[in-house]
Amino acid sequence: MVFEEKLKQLIKSKYNRLGDLAVKFDMNYSQLSQYVNGKKISIDFLKKIIQEFPEVDLNWLLRDDDQWTERAVNEFSEEYKTVMNNEQIIVKMERLLQELKNQLPENK
Repeated sequence: MVFEEKLKQLIKSKYNRLGDLAVKFDMNYSQLSQYVNGKKISIDFLKKIIQEFPEVDLNWLLRDDDQWTERAVNEFSEEYKTVMNNEQIIVKMERLLQELKNQLPENK
């Protein structure tokens, strides 16, 4: 399956009409239609797709094969892992360091 077919499948999984997604993305319907029908997409459009469909594996979407088909669109129940911001990373590192300290034997 090629990108355009996967994009159509993806949009149909959440929207009844292509125009609904065009409104959501604040873009011209004809431009969206061109993307769905094979015109090369922009990076901005790809970013919007990723944000609107975070549960979809980007590798599956961009590959022209069926290798990822079952994983990509059918796993909406799986929790999507987001990238942590800097503050969250620091908090997690501090917590992990404290856990490691607690596992060390006490100095006598």
